[in-house]
Amino acid sequence: MDTTFGDLLDGAWTHLGGATMHAHPQLGGDITAAAKDACRSLTARLARCAEDFTRADDIAQPIHEASRLLTRLGGYTSAAAARHPLALHLRAASTSWGAAGDMLATHFTRRGDAPRSDWAAVISDEQVRDGLLSEVADHTLALVAVMDRSGLTRDLDTQTACSLLRSSALRCASRSGDAASLRAVPLNEPPWPPQPVPQEAQTPHELSAGIIDGSDALRALCHRPQELSPRQWQRTALAASIISDIAAKSLTQLTRRCYELNPHRQQALGKALQQATDVVQRANAEWKGVRQAWHGQVAAGPLSASVREQHLDQMTVRLGRLLHDNPRWTPARQDRAPLKAPAVIAPAIADMVPIARAVLHAFEGLTVVAGRDRQDVRRVLRADVGQPGRRQLLAAYEQLGSPKARASLALSEAMLLAAPPELRDELWQDIRILELRRNGTLDGSASARTATLHQLKTLIAGADGPESRLDLSTASRTAGATIPPAPTSSLRRSGNRFR
Repeated sequence: MDTTFGDLLDGAWTHLGGATMHAHPQLGGDITAAAKDACRSLTARLARCAEDFTRADDIAQPIHEASRLLTRLGGYTSAAAARHPLALHLRAASTSWGAAGDMLATHFTRRGDAPRSDWAAVISDEQVRDGLLSEVADHTLALVAVMDRSGLTRDLDTQTACSLLRSSALRCASRSGDAASLRAVPLNEPPWPPQPVPQEAQTPHELSAGIIDGSDALRALCHRPQELSPRQWQRTALAASIISDIAAKSLTQLTRRCYELNPHRQQALGKALQQATDVVQRANAEWKGVRQAWHGQVAAGPLSASVREQHLDQMTVRLGRLLHDNPRWTPARQDRAPLKAPAVIAPAIADMVPIARAVLHAFEGLTVVAGRDRQDVRRVLRADVGQPGRRQLLAAYEQLGSPKARASLALSEAMLLAAPPELRDELWQDIRILELRRNGTLDGSASARTATLHQLKTLIAGADGPESRLDLSTASRTAGATIPPAPTSSLRRSGNRFR
């Protein structure tokens, strides 16, 4: 599993805990100097995250000043002192925060003025920024506790530094931010070609996990420079039309199963699934229109599969295996199979969750791909007015931009309605992160998104009851420009204690 921002924060807390265990007031002068140097390094990296990713000068400034005071102390440090457990743990905590800041920076351009991935929208969210400030403040106060315990505060400069680190701004830093979304932020690196799909049968959860990984890879590729040819755009449309067709059929089977299990009453879950099916079917028709517009416009010839096409192919195979009665299904004629019966796809309501989740991520991934291809194709066709079929291609790609948010919102509702209580918090975080990453790529408004997320949140606690329905008539998105850098992870401190 890829390392996330939360993993690095966990490492920092672990090492601060280790430093606490080895902190005592009878340390030698060289050990004290080594520990102070590690404190200087840690405070510098905490200040960097507060400054670069939250723009919170009232938090960053006192930490910066404290780091400068600790730098002035100097002092001789022997190799043995540098290997003392206190210094080693503090240095390791500093390394974790340095890597965490570097990880966040990969989602923005070098100047920090533009996003390089859709995770930039998560990092720039106000609640996520508050969560990062909370983590910075908690780690800072925990460091002060270690310094007090180890007797590092005997000189005036260190005492002044500790006073700065206990500033009212740090003590009052918000503890209500969205730490969970920040913890999920990964390193932004070029997606690799996918591993081959296993030949042995996989569970729905395993297939769903592979589809989610593929969707993330497709989204990441759309934020990287790439020069696609008409042949590749045509093949993308072909794969997307197949994927959206499988997705629509999967939702149809889930809807049928829903009414098989509840034949005598109107059911919120069934309505949500049907609404999602309608939008996915329309998206399938739009991708077919793009595919048809390319027909006859591209010369046949050999083509090596790009990384994008490999991920699209694997998404097709995994979705097909969720739907068809063949664990080794592929689009090839010899691997075809009939659809699974609704009762086989989902013996119980809870069994609908991995399929709905897979369809949601696949649909969101294709929406991002559609946006990138619409932009690129229109740019090329504006320059090449002699392209055969130009008018039909422009019209087809324009249709591809129709509103899609209703499907995502309906699928989100269906997932929460079908999920057992113990899974709802995890699903809610998944839904919230998708909403943040979307950042305006679907129709709607920021206020509509906030209202919809609030209504979805009530489903977790069952506040609306099993028949609750959301008003999905308004689509949602994140409005406004992405604010470069900002986020953090779950809180680990209570009062003056930390674990």
